Amino acid sequence: MNAPVRTMLDDADLARADAYALLAHLLFAPPHAAVLESLRQMTHADAADDMGRAWNALCAAVTDEKAIGDEYAALFVSVGKPEVSLYGSWYLTGFMMEKPLALLRDDLQRLGLSRQDGQQDPEDHIAGELEVMRHLIMRGDAAWQQCFFQQHLQPWYGAFCAALAAAEAGVFYRAVARFMQAFLDMERDYFRLQAADGGVK
Repeated sequence: MNAPVRTMLDDADLARADAYALLAHLLFAPPHAAVLESLRQMTHADAADDMGRAWNALCAAVTDEKAIGDEYAALFVSVGKPEVSLYGSWYLTGFMMEKPLALLRDDLQRLGLSRQDGQQDPEDHIAGELEVMRHLIMRGDAAWQQCFFQQHLQPWYGAFCAALAAAEAGVFYRAVARFMQAFLDMERDYFRLQAADGGVK
């Protein structure tokens, strides 16, 4: 999904978009060695808050491409039920392809978004929803950011992060879960403040 780049985006919004993009990349497929090497080198020496510490833990958890690829397969790929589901409907209803997916598709249609050609995963894949948030930030659509997050990510990201953090096969992805929880909690609190102030203009 391609997003038009807005030159007026401030550093905070660009950082938010980058965080959504990284999480989407890590959860859509096993990351490539170049991504892992870049991540390994991005520790913040002055991290003092929960998100900063979670970021440093993520960077420190990087091993090699094969080990993380094997971990991804063990967690998310299975001929039966995987150890951790990547789909929102599962966490919201206990089943795949349920009403939350239909509601998500309605909103994606309103936004003019659709699955890329050849993509077989349902749209409520966690990486897909994270990528939509990146897209909305990059096009400067503040109102839809709040709406999409609160309607489609907030109801289940905590359950997903908890399942991922508790998974027996998780090592690197346990650190991904910790960073994702901290980042999305920050987003949740930001949107709550916006709602309390009467919504995003």
